[in-house]
Amino acid sequence: MRVLITPFPWVPHYYPIVPFAWACQMAGHEVRIAAAPTITDVITRTGLPAVPVGPDPAEAFRRSGVTFTPPKGSRHSRKDSGPREPWPADWPAHPERLSEEQRAYFRKIGLFASVMADAQLDELVAFGRDWRADVIVHDGTQFAGPVAAAALGIPNVRYLLGYPGQLRVDTCYGDELVPEFAQLFERFGVAPRAEPTAWLDPSPPGVQYPWAADANVLAMRYVPYNGPGELPAWLHRPPARPRVCMTWGFTTAEWEGPAMLDFVRQTIDAITGLDVELVLVLSETLRDLLGEQPDGVRVAVGLPMNALLPTCSAVVHHAGPGTTMAAVAAGVPQLMITNHPHNAAIASRVAATGAGRHLLLEDVPTGPEATRAEVAALLGTPSYREGAERLRRENARQPAPSDVVSALEGLAA
Repeated sequence: MRVLITPFPWVPHYYPIVPFAWACQMAGHEVRIAAAPTITDVITRTGLPAVPVGPDPAEAFRRSGVTFTPPKGSRHSRKDSGPREPWPADWPAHPERLSEEQRAYFRKIGLFASVMADAQLDELVAFGRDWRADVIVHDGTQFAGPVAAAALGIPNVRYLLGYPGQLRVDTCYGDELVPEFAQLFERFGVAPRAEPTAWLDPSPPGVQYPWAADANVLAMRYVPYNGPGELPAWLHRPPARPRVCMTWGFTTAEWEGPAMLDFVRQTIDAITGLDVELVLVLSETLRDLLGEQPDGVRVAVGLPMNALLPTCSAVVHHAGPGTTMAAVAAGVPQLMITNHPHNAAIASRVAATGAGRHLLLEDVPTGPEATRAEVAALLGTPSYREGAERLRRENARQPAPSDVVSALEGLAA
């Protein structure tokens, strides 16, 4: 079987599929990762063969004139003011509760994804045809995947990143595809594929939103992959005090670093006021923006979270799916502070299981006291550790990536 995997050109969209890609390869199948040239070096560092397709994404967006801004209801700056429209807490399960303005946010993402797909499709389809791919595996924002699969007449499997829901940016939670996405199918003279042949879902059942009754869902254990990295000696020694990890992710830090500085510093102050060992896992951008840290605070760049989190008593973060699901797999209680609707969707589900606490950024008072109390409660209340352990066991009971390969073989047969 020849498995063609194509992710949206952001590293957090690629890393979640690496364990499954390796499972396919270890089962004797051929695997190729087709992606924008901006992440081919990331792909090759995972030991998998990369096929560059399309231009630099920034060039594609410059030519199209597309820009992207966050939805109202998210906060890039603690100094923002003005009314905000709250997102329904359960919007992935009840998209009918979304306002037109909120749907417009998804339409913008759909246009964003369509522009990137349009720039990649000719090369992706040509490679898939020449290589004789049997199946295409893609994430939900990589619109080139289903179009190429339709053009080649092969199955497509859409993998989720760890969010507890289908995240239909391709339909904006309506009945029809984003127009620019539908036009890509027309360009190749094939019928639109509103639904993939199958979904690959790594979320434990306890955090999932309900699936449609007719959806073909392949459940899979979430196996964290956070990239290669050198492990420091201190990581292998038991910490003298409870170890707390704080991170703000890769994508969020790159997009929002300067705007989030005051809040990130406030959170650091909150945690250092407790009798804990604080480890900051930062992107290079955020590390440089924050500058020197107080004595006793460890700063790590490029430290794999799947190596760090099992040594931690708690993790404080923005609820990106990579960090959230790595903490789920490690059984670590989480304090999730969110300012984006996607992240709030996963944080609210994890908190509902008893494995952590969730705050909206706009509800966190200025000053470290409230956040310090939240972290102290997370560390001092046994039920959070018990809830996190229950969720870890639930994830571990899911089929391993190697067990799911046979289902892919069945689709490609």
